[in-house]
Amino acid sequence: ELIRFNKPIGFLLLLWPCWIALAITEHQNYYYVLYFYFFIGSFLMRSAGCIINDLIDINIDKKIERTINRPLTSKKIKILEALILLLILLSFSLLILLQFNFNTILIGLLSLPFIIIYPFMKRLIYFPQLVLGLVFNWGVFIVSFEIYNKITFDLLVLYIACIFWTLAYDTIYAYQDMKDDIKNKLKSTAILFGARGQLFVKLFYIIFLSIIGYLGFKSSNSMVSIAIIFLFMLFIIIYLNKWKIESNASSNYFFKINNYIGLFSFIYLITF
Repeated sequence: ELIRFNKPIGFLLLLWPCWIALAITEHQNYYYVLYFYFFIGSFLMRSAGCIINDLIDINIDKKIERTINRPLTSKKIKILEALILLLILLSFSLLILLQFNFNTILIGLLSLPFIIIYPFMKRLIYFPQLVLGLVFNWGVFIVSFEIYNKITFDLLVLYIACIFWTLAYDTIYAYQDMKDDIKNKLKSTAILFGARGQLFVKLFYIIFLSIIGYLGFKSSNSMVSIAIIFLFMLFIIIYLNKWKIESNASSNYFFKINNYIGLFSFIYLITF
């Protein structure tokens, strides 16, 4: 429960940007090892991130209906136990990072301050989802430095695209806590957008999928790739009309379907 092992969607949403980034690189045998490293690394870092988040938010989580029974809040687990597990997870994460080149290791370590400050953002700004986007898609930079030893244009564009994707799905997620967040004077894009949330989320998806389509067309020069991304985008936009922003169950459902959006994007860029 502490590392959300029973809710793998968070780990998968951390994984997909890494695999999508690998999908648009020139393939060599070595890259298949990277798929494995990013799979393990995403699981470890997402788990560590959950503990960091819960330690920082332990007092706030007591006031939120969705989080009131989390292990630290409900005292099923002691803070010391959580810190020990966090240290173990970060140690294994470092072992994975050390498999990469020196510059990649430095880039990976640069993400740590963002991971730590993210939980504080909902106390300060209405766009904590933007900060999450900066953190959650950092794997794109790690891929770029590991393969090219720099940030390439395509991977920078992909990073920006994935930030808009995070803005989309985490805004949906934030609607589950909107009432509790308002009571506790916390901020989110859900509170900022209010009844217009569906419109903004659709816009974020359009930007994300348009960039994915651009990258697919750039590498394949195939009009079929344009047709496929357009149809998929149309499907997502129409399907989002079923999202009821006032329903926690509906928001949770539409948040979880982002795993399939990630899977589609990966297969699309592998194909084109």
